[in-house]
Amino acid sequence: MLAVCASDLHELRNHALLLTTYESMRRRSELVALRVEDIEWNLDHSLSILLRRSKTDQSGQGKWIQLSARVGRALKAWLNAANLESGYVFRGIRPSGEVTQSLCYSRVPRIYKLLAEKANIDSEVIKQISGHSRRVGAAQDQLVARASLPRIMVKGGWSKPDTVMRYIERVRPSV
Repeated sequence: MLAVCASDLHELRNHALLLTTYESMRRRSELVALRVEDIEWNLDHSLSILLRRSKTDQSGQGKWIQLSARVGRALKAWLNAANLESGYVFRGIRPSGEVTQSLCYSRVPRIYKLLAEKANIDSEVIKQISGHSRRVGAAQDQLVARASLPRIMVKGGWSKPDTVMRYIERVRPSV
């Protein structure tokens, strides 16, 4: 799906969204709540994002999440192309090319499905894509890379092991 992201405004946003979702393992509601002001850029183009509130942090203590230079470059390209200096990072784009003030979390799975169609992914697979697909895939990849269950839980912000176990139960770690 990353390979089909071109350099137009929609695809720059989608590329940044795919990379940020996967690497941060955040829920779609957390991603659409991310603000430009919640980003701290590093000299090597990596960055930290502040997760102000999450399903497992209802009190809003917040948590900083470190992301790679690859994600940083994608986010910077999107923010520059959309001319965003404040407010929500991920936003809708009207047919006219106008960037909206925000992106509804219900649009995230639609974006994934559109990218999957563009990438010629089997239609039966596309039907199974959800707003959690990148998060689930990242958890599965962490397991394959031999990450421990507690590490996967911390990275993805899960408080209960049974939730993560549903995501990774069909995956076998590499030997």
